[in-house]
Amino acid sequence: MTSARVHSRYVRRLIDSAIGGREVLVALRVRRFFCDHPGCQKRTFAEQVARLTVRHGRRTASAQQTVQAVAMALGGRAGARLVERVAAPVSRSTLLRVIRAVPDPPAQVPRVLGVDEFAKRRGHRYATILVDMETGRPVDVLPDREAETFAGWLRAHPGVEVICRDRAGGYAEGAATGAPDAIQVADRWHLMHNLSEAVRKVVTAHRRCLRTTSTAPAASSEVSPPHDAPARPEGRRTSNARTRHAAVHELLAQGLALKAISRALQLNVKTVRKYARAQAPEQLVSPNPPTGRSVLAAFKPYLHSRVEQEPDASTDMLFQELRQRGYRGSLRTLREYLAQIRRQVPKTPPPPPVPSARQITAWIMRPDDKLDETDRLGLKSACAACPELAALTELAHGFNELVRTRGGARLEEWINQATDSPFPELRGFAKGLYGDFDAVKAGLTLHWSSGKVEGNVTRVKMIKRQMYGRAKLDLLRKRILASP
Repeated sequence: MTSARVHSRYVRRLIDSAIGGREVLVALRVRRFFCDHPGCQKRTFAEQVARLTVRHGRRTASAQQTVQAVAMALGGRAGARLVERVAAPVSRSTLLRVIRAVPDPPAQVPRVLGVDEFAKRRGHRYATILVDMETGRPVDVLPDREAETFAGWLRAHPGVEVICRDRAGGYAEGAATGAPDAIQVADRWHLMHNLSEAVRKVVTAHRRCLRTTSTAPAASSEVSPPHDAPARPEGRRTSNARTRHAAVHELLAQGLALKAISRALQLNVKTVRKYARAQAPEQLVSPNPPTGRSVLAAFKPYLHSRVEQEPDASTDMLFQELRQRGYRGSLRTLREYLAQIRRQVPKTPPPPPVPSARQITAWIMRPDDKLDETDRLGLKSACAACPELAALTELAHGFNELVRTRGGARLEEWINQATDSPFPELRGFAKGLYGDFDAVKAGLTLHWSSGKVEGNVTRVKMIKRQMYGRAKLDLLRKRILASP
């Protein structure tokens, strides 16, 4: 009904979007009318301006849309900081009320449904997100991850034909109970992840074969002769001898006597004579010849053989061995000689490090065309050192091919091969595949997968971080379902 009887007029003050960073306040003069309908309990009502005002609203329609968009995108605290710049100061509590007031999108039953869990509190409480796999948009959020809850939702929303899920038993049971005619599709990523964990356990158990191979004694190498050793750097004594030799011979060439040279260079006359007689400076820095037979002469062959066999043998241990053989020299003499011969013996290179179980697992799980040359050689060496790893690699590559080529028809053949393998971890994995055979075969045959569900779960984590992990499920559900 319409009314033409004006009761009164008053001014409404509405907050509008900011202009030039400044708050805008609209003063709108509106009328209040009498209600002449006999069954209406209201005696008067205020007129509303289309696309500008709403009942009891304190913001214009455009400002309300801005506030709602910011609230849905950022939540309470972060949204309150931004909306002050684009509209008007609004508290975080008001933004949360705006989110809760947003109506749920119209319910639509998807033909292909994706289901997965996300943590409300990691390790304690979980919820379930349902996604339309054809559009990629979330459909609903369930308060837990129980099979009965999921089955009840499916019974209340009939029409689902395909259900994409992970390997969790709760969702499999709920799908079988709530939608027994729907095709269940196991996610291929989770299949590869489960196989990867089984392969890693096998690699960890057989990694000791690689460790034994890498620590095997290397072939004995001959001791390099002393002249093959790198030249030692020139010391200060050699450098001084070269300088003095050049200075003495330069002054001799000028015709100076030895005493004059001694005074000019501030050297002893005997020293000047020694430099004058030397034809080359190397004659002055050569080592002194031994004055007698060394106390180590009889034990040097034994020391050379011991250093070759055990380069890291301690000096104290060798000293005790020589004492038992009749050595009467000092420990210092032995230490100096050992330092001399150890510089001539090439050090045995350390064995190459054994690849970690995680690294070997990555080599096995990747297809051959995804490995670079270094990784390919590493996998080849590991398989050559351990035949069990070679058999494991063949089985893993076979399942990898099933996943990449959608070879669901050959799944049973692979399960039989894994069941006959000597690896209990792979036998357990194959047993799990056989227990969920129809869903796994569908996952390896149909093109549907849970990638869009995982993307929405990642988005839920982002929303939770924006809300500092303190959002109740009803508020979190609004942002999940209503956000674009």
